[in-house]
Amino acid sequence: MSRGKRIASSPPGAGVVVDGVYRTGPSWAGGFPTRERPSWVAIRVGSGYSRLLLSWTSSGNHDYYDTFYGAPADYRIETSADSSDGSDGTWRTVAEVTANPVRSRAHAFDFAGQRWVRMVVTRLPDRVNPWGLFIDEIDLHDLSSGGDDVWVFLGDSITAGVFDRATPRRPSFSDEIARRHPGYRPATIDAGLSRATTATVLARIDEILALNPDARVFAIEIGSNDGTPGMVEGALVPLVRRIRAAGRLVVVARIAYRTGTPEDWVAPKDAVVDEVVRREGLLPGPDLYGWFKAHPDRLSDGLHPDDAGAIAMNRLWADAVAPLYAPGD
Repeated sequence: MSRGKRIASSPPGAGVVVDGVYRTGPSWAGGFPTRERPSWVAIRVGSGYSRLLLSWTSSGNHDYYDTFYGAPADYRIETSADSSDGSDGTWRTVAEVTANPVRSRAHAFDFAGQRWVRMVVTRLPDRVNPWGLFIDEIDLHDLSSGGDDVWVFLGDSITAGVFDRATPRRPSFSDEIARRHPGYRPATIDAGLSRATTATVLARIDEILALNPDARVFAIEIGSNDGTPGMVEGALVPLVRRIRAAGRLVVVARIAYRTGTPEDWVAPKDAVVDEVVRREGLLPGPDLYGWFKAHPDRLSDGLHPDDAGAIAMNRLWADAVAPLYAPGD
């Protein structure tokens, strides 16, 4: 609902944050904000909404835990009922973050009686690029009817690349869901971690859950970097159970087929994935093994999908999770 809305910002130029272009398009260059001289971008939403979700991305950063290329460290989300131009009026803080460690976040908040929402950045990470703050997109979703369609895509470097929503890799998962299920457009967080194993993700899952309190579904693609089926099983079972204990839904994909190895190391690991999905009673995720085995030319280096392969992965995820959306929607 933020596409094309009226924007105000300091420094100027933030109109690009509502253009619907991620990573490959221009970003808002917010300089080097401080608490005394913050950088901010305000969006005129209008009236009639009681609850919103704001998500932002700093897509110059490839991995979820990268912040060097322009992600904010300290920021707050504010709303106003009486501002006329995004800078004046009375503002109330509805979310405040310090020491943010990641490239993308989402925040839900009450919006009854309000008209403007503003993201105010007051500090960058201690280690930051020479050009300062870069935000490529701010999305607003209407939660007035109780929506909770927020997804975290959790995995390794394959996830980091496939779900960044860059133009060459669209239609994205959200695009596919919107096309198939009118009225839905999921908010998505790309939490891919390069070189991650299943155990790596397990070690971070409590923090990732805390960083994403409004996420309903954790879509997991992990295991390519695990050396043995036992490594997958030893970490995947507690990972799934930890997420479910936090009240979230879990969907696990089969590990993608890879080329360039003397034997098929992936099939035995996918047998473990299949058994975990069956035993834990999960909705099966997409069969990335079967699809990429049938389309090895869509692997750019034998492991990572090329742009067409990424589009296919987004489509396969939308196919697999269709039962989560109401029939006929």
